[in-house]
Amino acid sequence: MLTADVTTDDGDTVAAGAEGTIVGVWRDGAAYEVEFTTPIAGLATVLPSALAPKP
Repeated sequence: MLTADVTTDDGDTVAAGAEGTIVGVWRDGAAYEVEFTTPIAGLATVLPSALAPKP
């Protein structure tokens, strides 16, 4: 789950609270490639500080 808004590769904003699927790990967890399907479909590179495990 996102703890902060992020921007997709296409420039769309995904709001904090959205859930996605991690599809890639960069530099041993320095960042993650996350796929979102709702509320906006897209991929975003997300820093670990903007992610929280699903409760």
